[in-house]
Amino acid sequence: MKKIFLAFLGISSIAILMLVHSCKKEDTSLPLEPISLTLPDTAIVRQFPGDVMPIEIQFTTDRPINWIKGMYDIDSSHTSGYSATYPDTLFLVKLDTAEPRVNLYTYTGSYSVPDFLDPYDIVRFKVTFEAGKSTFTTGQNYPAGIVTGSKEFRIDVR
Repeated sequence: MKKIFLAFLGISSIAILMLVHSCKKEDTSLPLEPISLTLPDTAIVRQFPGDVMPIEIQFTTDRPINWIKGMYDIDSSHTSGYSATYPDTLFLVKLDTAEPRVNLYTYTGSYSVPDFLDPYDIVRFKVTFEAGKSTFTTGQNYPAGIVTGSKEFRIDVR
């Protein structure tokens, strides 16, 4: 009786292990959000004046991307409740003229922290994109409509 029970226990353990292992999802390299920061890997980075910060941002959506844009604002007021206006453009890439149109794009660049910044100044970044079109045409394999997305991150100057 013990041998039958041990054999049943061994076979069922192997079957459960095979079932759990076969249900494991494959790792995909697609981002899980429309705008994903690869570099910097956090939303708040500390840098010294004069440092060069590499930037890598992945964009993904269910419609072809029209354009991506990165803007920044330098906050040297040291007050709470600062409202960023993002007056300066870091990059603007138009993708609506590229053929074939793409819904995945990776921007790679860098930002040099200005030398004139003081400690505790903040450089705020806002990255946005627009994708899709408002009308539907024959052969279009995505829904009509324009979607946008944005993400913010910042540099705290040391």
